[in-house]
Amino acid sequence: MKRILYQVCRSFVRLIARPSASDIDPVGEDAEPVYVLQQRSLSDLIILDLVCAAHGLKPPLSSINKPGIEEKSRFFPLMRAASGRVTMQTISPRLSRLITTNEAFKASCHLIPVSVFWGRALVGEGSWLKILTSENWAASGRLKRILNLFINRRNIVVQFGRPLSLAEAASANDPTIALRRTARYLRVRLRRQRVRTLGPDFSHRRNLMAQVIQSRQVQAVIEQSSSEKERRTLERLANEHARTIASDMSHPTVRVLSRLLTWFWNRIYERVEIEGLDRIDELALTHTLVYAPSHRSHLDYLLLSYLLYYKNFMIPHIAAGDNLNLPVLGGILRRGGAFFMRRSFRDDPLYAAIFEEYLYQVYRRGHSVEFFPEGGRSRTGRLLPARYGLLKMTLSAQSRVLNRPLAIIPVYFSYEKLVEAASYLSELRGTSKRRESLGDVFRNLRLIQQNFGTVRVNLGVPLELDQWQTDHQHLSLDEQSVILGREISVRTNDAAHVNAINLVSLVTLSTPRFAIEEALLISQIEIYQNIIDQLWKNDATVCADSAGDIIARTQEIGLLDREEHDYGAVLTHEPATAILMTWYRNNVVHLLAFPSLIACLVVRRRRDLSRSQLETMLATVFPYIAVELSCKTDFNTTQCLDLLASSGLIALTPDRLAPPIQGSKQHLQLTLLANLVMPTLERMYIVISQMSAYDLNRDTLEPHVQQLAQKISRLYGINAPEFSDRRLFDAFIDALLADKVITTDDTGILHGQPQLYDVLRAANFVIEPQIRLGVQSHSLVNGRHQT
Repeated sequence: MKRILYQVCRSFVRLIARPSASDIDPVGEDAEPVYVLQQRSLSDLIILDLVCAAHGLKPPLSSINKPGIEEKSRFFPLMRAASGRVTMQTISPRLSRLITTNEAFKASCHLIPVSVFWGRALVGEGSWLKILTSENWAASGRLKRILNLFINRRNIVVQFGRPLSLAEAASANDPTIALRRTARYLRVRLRRQRVRTLGPDFSHRRNLMAQVIQSRQVQAVIEQSSSEKERRTLERLANEHARTIASDMSHPTVRVLSRLLTWFWNRIYERVEIEGLDRIDELALTHTLVYAPSHRSHLDYLLLSYLLYYKNFMIPHIAAGDNLNLPVLGGILRRGGAFFMRRSFRDDPLYAAIFEEYLYQVYRRGHSVEFFPEGGRSRTGRLLPARYGLLKMTLSAQSRVLNRPLAIIPVYFSYEKLVEAASYLSELRGTSKRRESLGDVFRNLRLIQQNFGTVRVNLGVPLELDQWQTDHQHLSLDEQSVILGREISVRTNDAAHVNAINLVSLVTLSTPRFAIEEALLISQIEIYQNIIDQLWKNDATVCADSAGDIIARTQEIGLLDREEHDYGAVLTHEPATAILMTWYRNNVVHLLAFPSLIACLVVRRRRDLSRSQLETMLATVFPYIAVELSCKTDFNTTQCLDLLASSGLIALTPDRLAPPIQGSKQHLQLTLLANLVMPTLERMYIVISQMSAYDLNRDTLEPHVQQLAQKISRLYGINAPEFSDRRLFDAFIDALLADKVITTDDTGILHGQPQLYDVLRAANFVIEPQIRLGVQSHSLVNGRHQT
């Protein structure tokens, strides 16, 4: 009768429910899986049975018939409901029998913790319907499961945990100890799976805000007021600040948004992909994840939350600028997990204390968080230097008491076609940035008529903040913030994905008039694919399509034009498109920066160069390029030289190297590679040459070199909008001062050390003569020339 009743219930559930599964880890055909459920539940068992049947797994009700052991089924509940509470007063008899079985069976048996989620609600408060249909931390009753079966029928998720070998679990000599240890491991594992997917139990928003305001940090600011009336005013202001900051995540809103976004992505994108989830799968069970993405588009945070939701990870609370807290839209974003912050609150100690305490409380409860270290979207395509406010608060939170340590996850976004391309193009041409408004939402609805290609999201190597902070505990919090910001930027760029548009832009923008023969473009793309694949094998990824398909793809997107001539096809860009393509080139130029610098040091030499000379120049110059481009410095020079030699771009002997014959195809290809970092070297040359020619302090040097860069860019057609960016000059001067390559005297005048002028002399072999002449002929108004 039980079997008949089960089959009837199973058939009924099968007609209604559409469960999905995640993290299925096959244990092999000869292995014996045993499924471990959180609690005794007929509905959970049926859902597990349906998922196993759909994925070709052994069903939970199948028997185990092996020498020395016979079981009617291969599942057991870890906990049992008693008096309305889920408890673990008794251990499953089946687990007891498994622990004491023979060694041969133990070697083939694997315990698989399985969590079944009926809906993805993060809270169980509010209306009676919300309480009945949300997933929470209490035992679920029959009425609730029946309602969930209808309401959440497409939102039921079965999550398989990492299999635990029974032989490993029962390795203790004492079976009683082995039994208790295994039960404890499975209990912890199931709880962590639940936290990873749903998030921790979250108190009411009002209670959270009250805790923030009553914290010692916030009260210390309020108590500084001189009168009772002023304190009451500050209390009211503190409540207002807390309301404007705090998120109010709502699962119904999340579900509606997920369906709207599914429709939206399908309309504008061909594919949305995510790679690197295996890096955080286990980490999410033991750490609170802090996602630190590159900021390319307003769609970044929507894409990441959407992908995490559908990959059954906890939805992060997102730090958003208050410029997005617009009427209607701000409320939707807040219920989707956004918490809002001012762009700057350095001069408002009360607001700063409330925001920092709120962030700490979110971390303390174990909620994942997402913020953009750059602070704003990059208009040039390069990763912007990290801002230190949220990084410092995160480090401070890690220093306080947290239930779980923090782990920072770098995230890289790769777009084939940018939604904000038109506005970015206007800003690259000099138009000032326009403030967001509600009208932008309706204007952007026109996007659904366009094709924006594919989006790739790569997760980088996680940074476990507890261990990192221990390694850097000798530094101050400010110093830690600077180093942490740099390391996150490097790890983000390490996780880059090079799509078809990136590859084309790396080649075409290195040509004098942004036009190139098709055969040359194909061969150069193939060289770049090989170099990136070999140099960044364990980190960055590159489009594996053929060069011909990559060119066709770029034409299809509308970013490359083809001209047919009697002598063959020429591929080119319209002037406006060429400016926009710099954004795609700057996304990934750091991946080829090291071989490009080698090409720069070799391509204009008439004599060969010794390896020792090359390595000395690389060690002198490349660290400054790496700082500007936020990339790693530990490249293998020998590997890079071998790659260039195998492509025919250099002639290599054991001790020396030389460029190809001038006028050859290989020499042209080496020149194209060299042109990738040439603007960076030219900008550095401008700074060094002006310091050697004039007695300047920093306040005079920076505007002078910026003006000179603007002149050089205009006269010689340097297609790099960031070429005259004052922030890049400022960062380069900071790096020179930090390395003591330049110093200041008592009057503030900058002076270079001898090695600086060695670099200046070596520039004669690298910088083009017309650029050097243009720089040397530029006079300094009101400056004093050195004699």
